Amino acid sequence: MKWSTAFKGYLNPAVAVFLFLGFSCGLPHSLIGYSLSLWLKDAGLSLAAIGFFALVMLPYNFKFLWAPFLDRFSAPFLPRAFGHRKGWLILFQLGLIACTAGLAFSAPESNGPAFSLIQDGQKVVIPLLTYFFAFGVAFFAASQDIMVDALRIGTLKKEELGEGAGAYQFGYRMGMLLSGAGVVAASAFVSWQTAYACVAVLLIAGLITVFFIKEPPEKKVVQAGFFKSTVVAPFVDFMKQNQWALILIFIVLYKLCNAVLGRMALPFYSEMGFSKAEIALVSGTIGPWITILGVAVGGVLVMKYAILNLLLILGCVEILTSVVFGFFTFFEHSMPFFLLVILFDNIVGGMGGAVFVAFLSGLCSKRYAATQYALLTSLMMVSVSVISVYSGVWAEQMGWFRFFLFTGALMVPALVLLGYLIRKKAIRK
Repeated sequence: MKWSTAFKGYLNPAVAVFLFLGFSCGLPHSLIGYSLSLWLKDAGLSLAAIGFFALVMLPYNFKFLWAPFLDRFSAPFLPRAFGHRKGWLILFQLGLIACTAGLAFSAPESNGPAFSLIQDGQKVVIPLLTYFFAFGVAFFAASQDIMVDALRIGTLKKEELGEGAGAYQFGYRMGMLLSGAGVVAASAFVSWQTAYACVAVLLIAGLITVFFIKEPPEKKVVQAGFFKSTVVAPFVDFMKQNQWALILIFIVLYKLCNAVLGRMALPFYSEMGFSKAEIALVSGTIGPWITILGVAVGGVLVMKYAILNLLLILGCVEILTSVVFGFFTFFEHSMPFFLLVILFDNIVGGMGGAVFVAFLSGLCSKRYAATQYALLTSLMMVSVSVISVYSGVWAEQMGWFRFFLFTGALMVPALVLLGYLIRKKAIRK
């Protein structure tokens, strides 16, 4: 196939709609996972409170639990003429727009409703409305992802799936870039409320796009033993592997270093004296493109070298990344060092992400590949989200330098366990 022919596939209306739906899916992810931490820092919340907001991302981790329900039952309140999956998608997008607008005007800096909790003897105050609407954004966004993926697979022809996935990924990245770096940059000129309200308006593009999709009528077949065949059987198959429990523990441990450090990155940049515009330019704009480069390099490495050896090497480099962040604490408002840290952190993160995805894929049997992969990634992200809640408390108690060295130490148990699994030849090739 010629390059010109391949690129023309993206102009196909059936494919192009997933560029806009991908954009709609990417917007909320960075909004609550990236920009919100800096808004909360500007609002005067403690690092412990900011860390607690990691829990709002849990719906992304648990979405596999309600996906079967969405696949089996039709959306309420809407005519069947909308289509089964389109009906659910419309409901989720309306909820997403409403919660994003609510988050925009939740005013975390005010003395509004709040709830308190004790972490390591320290009282942490959480603005209730901000937390409620952020969680709502995550729930409706995760549910939107389920339906967009189902529509992409169900409406495109087999030969269009490649272009559809490419269009979706490009739109998703652009959405993340806009709601991440774009919102942070905009907050330097307008209020956070205005910047967030603009994202709520942009989400309407996804809602409009739904009406341009032609969903084919589907014949629903209720399968006997649904829960057993879709949840129990994949787990039973995975447990046939030697040392399967240790493999699951390794999956959890390997991502802790990056997750705990990443949650505090933006508040750290702010305390180092960088403006929101500088953070948006370097961390939010340059950083994502460096990550994409790292992913590409990681993909090439996987084809040339053994995955397990790469995991060991990149794990050691991840520790070095934490050490680099530690030294950054001695260079307040140093733009060259900031650029160096972002370059190093993002390219290593991109390479590590590509290799780790390949590793997880290799753990799955062909028969249960989709289900096992979803369950493994959900397990990894649930544990990471829960533990990273304490990142703010640790940063406050240790100080930035010792905190970053601590994040590097979090990788050591994972590498020790990986070495043991390699010696025991426990991991399926």
